[in-house]
Amino acid sequence: MLYIISAALAAYLIGSVSSAVIISKAVYGEDIREHGSGNAGATNMMRIHGKKAGAAVLLCDFSKGLICVAAAKLLTVYGGAPWATVFVAGFFAQLGHTFPVFFGFRGGKGVATAAGAAFAIMPLTALLLFALFAVIVGAFRFVSLASGVCAALYPLLAYFLNGKEYFVFAACCSALMALSTFQISSACLTAGKEQISIEYGFIAVAFPKRTAAAIFYCNLL
Repeated sequence: MLYIISAALAAYLIGSVSSAVIISKAVYGEDIREHGSGNAGATNMMRIHGKKAGAAVLLCDFSKGLICVAAAKLLTVYGGAPWATVFVAGFFAQLGHTFPVFFGFRGGKGVATAAGAAFAIMPLTALLLFALFAVIVGAFRFVSLASGVCAALYPLLAYFLNGKEYFVFAACCSALMALSTFQISSACLTAGKEQISIEYGFIAVAFPKRTAAAIFYCNLL
């Protein structure tokens, strides 16, 4: 139990280091959460500050999930920690990214961090999702749509390729992405932005400001 609690705390703190907020403030003198979709993630950074900024955030966020899970794996091999420690580390890294303690609990959707954790835990499943993501982005030029489809399929692939315990982990990660998406979209509504992006499941729709109050958010998971 001590291993699990320690892994959860360490992963949450690492996940709470929001590269998007840090880079946007240090390099551009502004908070990325106040611009675009309001998401502290790679896609919003790319939209606002370009591909290099987006790539830097993507690498940092992906690495958070990967490093936390890799460290937890080492604990299971050399420290005798239970395998559940690995799942806990992956989930709490994503939780920290979504609700970062260092930045007022306002983070991103956690897609890249979840991807890093998935790659470390179940590489085949992650590679299949990466391939699907690339195909959808290439076909539709819509990152949010690709992220939503992959998040919806993640638990199913985890179940069929890895097993029930992996399904539970993947389902929790996908549910957290859904929650964070709803939170960010609600914040945009409250702020009265001109366009609100609802990005999840199989739908990505932009609603005008005056009709935003009529949004029905559907979580397909």
